[in-house]
Amino acid sequence: MPSTTDYQPLIANPDVAIASGQTASAAINLAGTQLCGIHMPAAFTGASVTFQAATTLGGTYQTVQKNGADLTVTVTQGKYVSLTPADLAGVQFLKIVSASAEGSSRTLTLATRPV
Repeated sequence: MPSTTDYQPLIANPDVAIASGQTASAAINLAGTQLCGIHMPAAFTGASVTFQAATTLGGTYQTVQKNGADLTVTVTQGKYVSLTPADLAGVQFLKIVSASAEGSSRTLTLATRPV
């Protein structure tokens, strides 16, 4: 049986904010981790999110697609939204985009795991 020292420790769950009146979050550097889920704030405005990726933190962000369509995830206020990590494999620099402009600043807590 493997011991607990055989596994990498969980990375602290980083936060990312979407400013009031905006749809896209600030850019985040996942730095060797992979996005597995999002803890949605209780007052989130959008009913879904999409994702944007870039090759550098300050680079040009492009919408992430899967099978020719924008990768879209339905979300619910105050819930944990599980993601399929393979859908964002290879993404280091990420923005999360709400389907609607947020009525106030919203902080999303990301669940990540080491790659």
